[in-house]
Amino acid sequence: MPSKKNEKPVTAGEAMENLQDLLAELEDIGATHDELDLLNDVLGAPEYVALGEVYDILTLQLPQPEEEQAAGSLHDILDILSSQRSPSQDVEELLDILDNPHIRSLIYTHDDVSRKVYDEVFTDDMLLAAPPPPVFDGVGEQHRFVTIRKNGKEPLGITVRLDDDNVPVIARILQDSLADKQGLLRVGDIVKEVNGIAVFVPEDMMIVLKEAENSITFKIVPSALDQQFSDPVYMRACINYDPVVDRLIPCKKAGLPFREGDVLDVVDMTDENWWQAKLADMPNAPVGLIPSRTLQEKRNAYVTPELTKTKTSLLCGLKTKRKKKIGYNSAETTDFDKCDIKVYEEVERSNSHRCTLVLVGAQGVGKRTLKERLIRSNPDKFAAAIPHTSRPKKPNEQDGHGYYFIPAEKMEAEIKQNMYIDQGEFGGHLYGTRLSTIREVIRAGKICVLDISARSLKFVMSPAFKPFVIFIAAPSVEALKVMHNEKKRLNNNEHRTEVSDLFMEERFIHTVKESKEMEKTYKGLFDEVIVNDDFDNTYHTIIEIMEELSKQHKWVPVEWND
Repeated sequence: MPSKKNEKPVTAGEAMENLQDLLAELEDIGATHDELDLLNDVLGAPEYVALGEVYDILTLQLPQPEEEQAAGSLHDILDILSSQRSPSQDVEELLDILDNPHIRSLIYTHDDVSRKVYDEVFTDDMLLAAPPPPVFDGVGEQHRFVTIRKNGKEPLGITVRLDDDNVPVIARILQDSLADKQGLLRVGDIVKEVNGIAVFVPEDMMIVLKEAENSITFKIVPSALDQQFSDPVYMRACINYDPVVDRLIPCKKAGLPFREGDVLDVVDMTDENWWQAKLADMPNAPVGLIPSRTLQEKRNAYVTPELTKTKTSLLCGLKTKRKKKIGYNSAETTDFDKCDIKVYEEVERSNSHRCTLVLVGAQGVGKRTLKERLIRSNPDKFAAAIPHTSRPKKPNEQDGHGYYFIPAEKMEAEIKQNMYIDQGEFGGHLYGTRLSTIREVIRAGKICVLDISARSLKFVMSPAFKPFVIFIAAPSVEALKVMHNEKKRLNNNEHRTEVSDLFMEERFIHTVKESKEMEKTYKGLFDEVIVNDDFDNTYHTIIEIMEELSKQHKWVPVEWND
């Protein structure tokens, strides 16, 4: 009788127990011992037992996945945890765990399995047939045997591809890898055999390489390509990169993960899509694959998830390719900064003198107070650029002392000509810092200290100003309260309640939120990040940093030294 739809199928073992019970009943109704022995022999035969095991496998009901978009849930959880104002130690630990590349890889694998996204399985009858022998017009191939010695499972550091004739060739050799150090293989070498086994597709070759332990012998046709050598190129990363989640990389294990701000020593740029690089500030760092500028700019040409406002999987290369046109609004350039497709910035070590010190931070974080203290305490070293304003001059004011006073029409025209680094309106009047006043401070031999909005950084990132940018990050809301109360105490106002104190909590929450958003968007432009949880400590830290700048070589854009 067929089982009901939701009933669990009977296993082979359970069926065997039922048959044993039936055998006992057969004896009761007159079956002979010979007949029972025959049935026992049949049921106990290895073929019958194996048939039962096959039946169990075919009828096995695998559990259904509870969630097919776990990567999306992980993204939401990370957003929620990151948005907490004052995360506890447990929350920070959970963030570190969930942001671990291995955990993310596990989540992506879970989603692939639940959606049954499997790699194609190659069987012997599916492999490409051996290509016909090539014709060389009387000139035979010059075969060469190359033996590379290895230790255990140490990777060779090569990738293989099929060329236009469906012949496996060496696609790239990672610098400082085992194959590179022994120098016996070259890019473009045609691989005929590996350890005496003919190979026709890269998959064949990988199987043989995995099984080999002590040495590997290649039968190759040497490459006719000229070996190219290039001078070292250093790039500062303007993005984060994790090869584990990159669906386009030829070999995930060969990928080099890096963070925004890391300086990369790019040792090979011959491949159009994949460069070879290592971390420049780490001695004996391994060489790995990174996406080329061209490849990454193609990816970044599509609008980021923050701008499309649609939920997508975290899987790299599988996001919906939707473009979005955005109308320009000069008052809100943050979205355009987020869409900036800058991937790498070429840099070099230099002890070049910095002409400007730029303090960037959220409103209310204390950057202006720090600027004034720096100038007041070190007037021979630091100076401010005198701002311009369209406000009418008061009777006791002089032009060039505190402000430069100019007509509103002229200032509006100069703003349209991009003559100001930062500008705004207050009380119906325009205020701004003209680029020419910054140059005047530099020509006087002093470091010009600027406190500007983050979106104005693009105007000073040039050889003329050679800025050193310090982001003054907001501490926790509680730390801001303590600093506020301490400031009132020093000013003998601790018992006086001001109107602004009534909205203190809201202001501090807004400051912390704005600070996090600013750091996330503009982090690639910052040279240093200082959490301002104590004004004195922050001030002394800035002084120490500026003193070290004159002694040490720093990474700066190459055009600064032209």
